[in-house]
Amino acid sequence: MNFSALHEKLNQYINKGRLKSPWVVHYDCGSCNGCDIEVLACLTPVFDVLLLGRHKIDDSNGEYPDYLSGGERIGKQTRIHTIAPKFQVRTLPKDKTGKSRFHMYNSDALWLTQWNLNTLWGLAYPSVLDEFSASFIEYDKNGGLLPRGPSIGSYTYIMTGCPATSLITSAYQRGVFHKWSPKEGYAAMKRNHEKGGMLAFDMDKELEFYIKHGYCPEEAGLTIQWAFEDWALGEMAKAMGKLKDYNYYRNRSLGWPASWHPDLRLMMPRKETGEWVHLDPLSERGFVQANAWQATFGLSHDIETLARLMGGNDSLATQLNYVFEMSKNARFLSSYVSYANQPGCSNAHVFSHVGKPWLTQYWVRQVAKQTYGDITPERGYGENDEDQGQMAGISALMAMGLFSLDGGSAYNPMYDITSPVFNEITIRLDSRYYKGNEFKIKVHDNSPENCYIQKASLNGEMYHKYQLPHTVFEQGGLLELWLGDKPNKEWGTQ
Repeated sequence: MNFSALHEKLNQYINKGRLKSPWVVHYDCGSCNGCDIEVLACLTPVFDVLLLGRHKIDDSNGEYPDYLSGGERIGKQTRIHTIAPKFQVRTLPKDKTGKSRFHMYNSDALWLTQWNLNTLWGLAYPSVLDEFSASFIEYDKNGGLLPRGPSIGSYTYIMTGCPATSLITSAYQRGVFHKWSPKEGYAAMKRNHEKGGMLAFDMDKELEFYIKHGYCPEEAGLTIQWAFEDWALGEMAKAMGKLKDYNYYRNRSLGWPASWHPDLRLMMPRKETGEWVHLDPLSERGFVQANAWQATFGLSHDIETLARLMGGNDSLATQLNYVFEMSKNARFLSSYVSYANQPGCSNAHVFSHVGKPWLTQYWVRQVAKQTYGDITPERGYGENDEDQGQMAGISALMAMGLFSLDGGSAYNPMYDITSPVFNEITIRLDSRYYKGNEFKIKVHDNSPENCYIQKASLNGEMYHKYQLPHTVFEQGGLLELWLGDKPNKEWGTQ
């Protein structure tokens, strides 16, 4: 496929006003490591991240449909439907010029987007992150719940937890709140993390047990998600000076070891009585579209405790390396590791957090090639649960060589550095949100074999850390990486 021709055709649509240009992220394949297939395999995800499936539901005058009240709810937990909800027309708040301050959106469930959309939108498209945060808070104002995946102005209750929390907190921590009030957003999330809220909707009894005992009965997957979202809310409370709330949600987020199986050294579902639901780490029972191997390493907010329970950093890295080795023949899809769905999308980047960044560099390259490196329907997306750009998001981040284990929800947001697919990546920074003009990543000695970072420099000064603070990124600059075919086990271990 001729990428140049495709790019020109897309630009024709953009110039005619049919599409908003997505080329905020520019990739230069150079002469060694970028063929048309690689570039297309990366720019297709960039389009998916922005354009796939999401729709504005407000009209030019700011009016939009609201189906958030009335009717009869049937079903349970994530299979809830509302029959004959009340229809009403609402109007978006206006700015001083009389224009709508933001848009209202439909979307698939923004589930576990801390490992894809939250990070990528915050890097390259902060206005999208701002818009979605404002839209979700507006849903809460109207219906009393933060949505998971709103549809035609109504709640769908798909998937689980309160994914709006990780989205909104990641926007706040990076200063992306031009279109919504942090005070209102925080109040909405706090209410949604209690009984009757979206975090544990239709699960008040289970939430009460989780708060008291540290885990959700029979649901290890929910324990992991609830703990992360509690942590994210606590980090925002800390940034806002609400230290009592910070301590409360942080303590809630650290109760997950109550669902830890000491012999299997994995998270496993257990009953209220303390008995284990089962002992099969490859079973999805007690998890959400995952198994114990895939989900356990998703405890992104508390890798330090996870490593200690596994016997230390080296033990965690050995066990995680084992699951990647066991999954490579399956192209890292629906095996011990699965990059076909959200719960496992952070796994390769965990190595960096336990002092083994070279293993992150190696396995990220393997996943980028084997899981996301094709452009055919059968092997490009045929086996992935794309979910409106979420798998595309992790694919694009791997190609760029940047990631965030917590999606930017930390008090001091950081981006993990790994080896990009391309020789040069330029992110044009949005001047409405960030101070710099562009952030460029330039890669030397790049090739399929050279996946290991030998050294790095930031704005001309040698750089030895595997993480880049958002406060540095938003100023703009140049990150240079030199790659080789042998790991440098000294770089990135500070």
